[in-house]
Amino acid sequence: MTDIIFDQADSEYSNGNFEKAFELFFKAAEDGNESAMDRIASIYESAEGVDYDYDKAIYWYQKAVDAGSITSLYNLGVSYRAKGDVSQAKYWFEKALDAGDLDAALELGKLHMICESEQDKVVFYLKKFLQSNNSFEDSRKEALDIISKIEK
Repeated sequence: MTDIIFDQADSEYSNGNFEKAFELFFKAAEDGNESAMDRIASIYESAEGVDYDYDKAIYWYQKAVDAGSITSLYNLGVSYRAKGDVSQAKYWFEKALDAGDLDAALELGKLHMICESEQDKVVFYLKKFLQSNNSFEDSRKEALDIISKIEK
């Protein structure tokens, strides 16, 4: 039943009916649908049909992780980074990377660029990211450019 509600919510969202989509995603999330939990968090981050609220986004990403979502591990990293909590961002990106999300390696590499003494970590994470077959070409170019500058 939650899959049907989720599909209805997704359709409403695609049609720009954000408030109705949120209502349906919320219902599916309350029934335990982890994808709906992730979408609620995303909607809070983008303020589509609801007020912008990172704390609520983090709450729902955490619920999605607790329900088994791997995608939400990465999203928690993004949310904490946006809030300026680099320590928590690193923690969640590491969890996402451990779960097989190589995009998290790119984010970890960029977070370690802050400190010149961590250049080895930057290169390590970026090379790990480049092992991904599913990354965007612009992201690959960004990683290669950073590595090139460091290794000069």
